Amino acid sequence: MEPLLDVQNLSVSFPTANGETTVLHNASYRIHKGEVLAIVGESGSGKSVAMLAVMGLLPPTATVTADKITFEGRDIADLSPKARRKIIGKDIAMIFQEPVASLNPCFTAGFQIEEVLKQHTDLDKKARHARAIELLQAVGLPNPEDRLKAYPHQMSGGQCQRIMIAIAMACSPKLLIADEPTTA
Repeated sequence: MEPLLDVQNLSVSFPTANGETTVLHNASYRIHKGEVLAIVGESGSGKSVAMLAVMGLLPPTATVTADKITFEGRDIADLSPKARRKIIGKDIAMIFQEPVASLNPCFTAGFQIEEVLKQHTDLDKKARHARAIELLQAVGLPNPEDRLKAYPHQMSGGQCQRIMIAIAMACSPKLLIADEPTTA
């Protein structure tokens, strides 16, 4: 059976004042549909960098190399940003470890959830709003209508984490990446 995600010999380096510094060296893993994979390591060992590299979310100064990065058999390493955006958020989603920093402070929770749905589904505005309420109920946030109107600074860290989970789950992704799932 073909893996959902296949990453072979992933390396990431960044420029520093002392030259290139490799922060991840030859990481390889496969994830099949229905599997759970935990990547464990010390703080600073490259776990988050590995996931951000797969999603194409590292800064342009990063150098990412791999023998293979495929999702459902499709090479995603060299996709254009536009082609990658069609997959990221819909088929592959990530719950970031710093929810307050990951949410845009200029937009309400509802706008941010509905924006993912707008980009990746054919739902109309009313259906997107209904789905956002459904998602907030699913993550256990009381008064979902009120939470949809709230800005990140008006919520606790735990509430922001639940908003991030709702955003990640909005399009029922095939692969969900949870960065530091045991914190917050």
